[in-house]
Amino acid sequence: MPINRTHVLRSALVVTTALSTAFIGGVPAAAQPTGSVSDAAKRLRELSRQAEVLTEDVKKSQDDHAARQRELGAATAAAHQADLVAERARGEEKRFRGQVDELTAASYRGARLNTLSTLLTSESPRSFLDRATAVEALARDNNQMVQALATATRRAESAQQRAADERARAARAEADAARLRHDIAIRKEAMDDQIAQVKQQYSQLSSAEQGALSGDRSDVSPLAGSGVAIAAVNAALGKQGSPYVWGAKGPDEFDCSGLVQWSYQQAGTSLPSSTRSQVSAGTSVSEDELKPGDVIFYYSTASHNGIYIGGGKVVHAPTEGQDVKVENYQDIGEVHSIRRMAG
Repeated sequence: MPINRTHVLRSALVVTTALSTAFIGGVPAAAQPTGSVSDAAKRLRELSRQAEVLTEDVKKSQDDHAARQRELGAATAAAHQADLVAERARGEEKRFRGQVDELTAASYRGARLNTLSTLLTSESPRSFLDRATAVEALARDNNQMVQALATATRRAESAQQRAADERARAARAEADAARLRHDIAIRKEAMDDQIAQVKQQYSQLSSAEQGALSGDRSDVSPLAGSGVAIAAVNAALGKQGSPYVWGAKGPDEFDCSGLVQWSYQQAGTSLPSSTRSQVSAGTSVSEDELKPGDVIFYYSTASHNGIYIGGGKVVHAPTEGQDVKVENYQDIGEVHSIRRMAG
């Protein structure tokens, strides 16, 4: 029976992620519910963590693909513009070359127009001065045309080189985009399989277990104040109770990075869509420097995040079976890093 390469790659990716998660350890994306936790609920959290990692991997690849597409468009436009500049410069070069040729020919027709020949062929001092002035003007004009010709030639060559460089950059961006499209397809298939396992495992939980997993809802009021960070916090707080959906970016359903991106977008700040990309945005701050609006990333994979609201609390979209809520930030998991996106 022939081997399905995509299935093999997909299976390998799931197994690798599962193994890495086993070695990574740490607390699951959702806060631990109080009381006893059944083996089924523990298994659900394991599967959810693995699915979360895969989901953020897919979104990171999508971010990268979009960046390569933008680079391709910019490089193509720059190459076209450079071609236009080169075309105009070549036209100037042709014009100046013609003028240089005409002035050079005029010099020859003038029977070696120089000071000595002008003096010997002049009938009077006034005639000499008139002719000498003409010789100097001819020489000056010729020199200016030669310089203009050289400048036009350099401009044309430089523009042609820029066009060639931009076309090469566009080709690299196009190749990268194609590779990322393939990568996204493989990763998404693995992600979809993993999410299907999570949903199946969740459906097997009892009503009591599902209730324990979902935990208490939060109802935190908006913060007073102004600025981008406060606006982002209040946008996220306004979504308390919205359901968690894998890969969702709002406005009614969210995953963790989707909530962060959407909230900052409402505040007028653009962020990438994945935790993998968001973790490089803004500036790094320590836990001692935390203030409302800072984004806290969790686990060694930085696969989960939420927005700090102050008082040791964070608003986030936890995981399958839970809604957007406010929790103690230290109860969620091991802090990977903190980024300040505004202010």
